[in-house]
Amino acid sequence: MATNKELYDERLNRIKKTIALEKTDRVPVVPFFQSFPYLWAGYTIAECFYDVEKAKDAYRKFLNQFQPDMAIGYASLFLGQGPIMEKLDAKLFQWPGQPGGKVDPRNIFQYIEKPYLADGEYPELLSDASGWYLNKWLPRTYGALEGLKNFNIPTMSAYSIPAAMVQFANPQILGIAQTLHEVGQMSAQWFAGVAAFEQEMMEMGFPIWAGAITTTAFDLLSDTLRGTIDTMADLYENPEEVHRAVEMFYPSSLYGAVAQMQHANGLFVFIPLHKGLDGFMSPQQYDEFYWPTLQRMLESLIQMGYTPLIYTEGKYDSRLERIKEITPRKCLYHFENVDIREAKRIVGKDHCISGGLSSQVLRLGKPDQVRDAVKELYDICAVDGGYIFDLSDTIDDVPVENVEAMMETAFEYGKY
Repeated sequence: MATNKELYDERLNRIKKTIALEKTDRVPVVPFFQSFPYLWAGYTIAECFYDVEKAKDAYRKFLNQFQPDMAIGYASLFLGQGPIMEKLDAKLFQWPGQPGGKVDPRNIFQYIEKPYLADGEYPELLSDASGWYLNKWLPRTYGALEGLKNFNIPTMSAYSIPAAMVQFANPQILGIAQTLHEVGQMSAQWFAGVAAFEQEMMEMGFPIWAGAITTTAFDLLSDTLRGTIDTMADLYENPEEVHRAVEMFYPSSLYGAVAQMQHANGLFVFIPLHKGLDGFMSPQQYDEFYWPTLQRMLESLIQMGYTPLIYTEGKYDSRLERIKEITPRKCLYHFENVDIREAKRIVGKDHCISGGLSSQVLRLGKPDQVRDAVKELYDICAVDGGYIFDLSDTIDDVPVENVEAMMETAFEYGKY
C-alpha cells in the first residue's frame, strides 16, 4: 500500500503531466466540491461560518471518503470568517448565520453587487485612488468603518498639522483603530489556521488546489466598484475612464497573486472570469477592454513559473479562438457553459481543459444517468490526454449516491 507521501507525489505528478498534455495512468479527478463536503458531513454552512473546526472535521471526512486528486479546502468559501465579517459589519456580502441575514443556513455567501463607485466619481478614483478608497469605498462597504468618510489626510500638510490632528479626537476614529486591530488579529489567526490545515491535507496525501486567487483588472472594476449594469453603460458612456481604471488596477491584479503564491502551498493561481462572457460585451469590446490585461497577466504568471487556472463563467463560445493564444501547455482552462466539443478542438489542442458536466445531472438524475454522463464527457474530452475531470459548475446539496457514482466512474473509466 502506498504511503501518503507517495500518494501526494503521484497525484501532483499526474496533474502536472496532464496540464503539459502528457498522457498519464488516468484522468485526474478534481471536481469543485463547494458546500457538499460540509452538508454531507451533517453540518450547515452557517455552522461552519462561525466554527471553523466543524469545517475542518467535515473536509477531513470528505477527503478520506472520496479521495479526489487535489484538496480545495474551506478557505474559498470563507468558512470560519463569520465573526470577522460581523465585526466589520460587511455590506459587500450576506452570509449564512449572519444576524438578520437572509441567506439559507445551507447555502454559501452571496455577494451584494451595486455601484460602490458612484456616477461621476471616476475622476476622483483615477486622481487619488487611496483617498477615494479611504473616504468612499471603505465606509460604503463596511459599517464599522463608516467614520472614515470624513477623515482627511491631505489636510496634514506642514502648516496645518496641529489643526488636522483634531480629527483624532473624534471617538469614531479611536473605535475604528481598535476594530481594525482586533480584525487584524482575527484574520491572522484565520490565515494561520488555513495554512496549518493545508499542511495537514498535504500530509494526508492531497496536493492543494489553489495557492492564490485573483481576477482580471476589468472584473476588479466591475465586480467590486461599478456593478454589472453600470459597467455595461460605462463601455459606451465612459470608455476612456474604463481604460484608465483597468490599467490602474492591472498591477494589483497581477502582483497580488504573485505575493500570495510566494507563501502558498497550492499549485494554481485561480482566476475566475466574471464579465468576459458572451453577451456581456461584444467580441470587439472583449478585445479592447478585457483581453489585453488578461493576456498580459497570464503570460506574466507563466513566465514567473506559476500555473494559471482560468475559470470561465457563463457562455464562452465566442472567446475560444482568443483564449487559445496563451503559451501552450502551461495553464488550465475550465469551462462552465460552452460547446465542449469545440472547446476541446480549439483550446484543447494546446491547453489542458476541465469542466463539461452540469451539476443538474447530480441534482436531478439517477446514478446510472450520472455514470453515462461522465463516460460521454470522457469520450469527448479525455481522448489523448489534456483533460482534468470537473463539473461545469459546483457540487452543493445533491444526493450522495450520485456523487459516489460520479467519482467511481471518473476513476475507473478514465484509465488510459
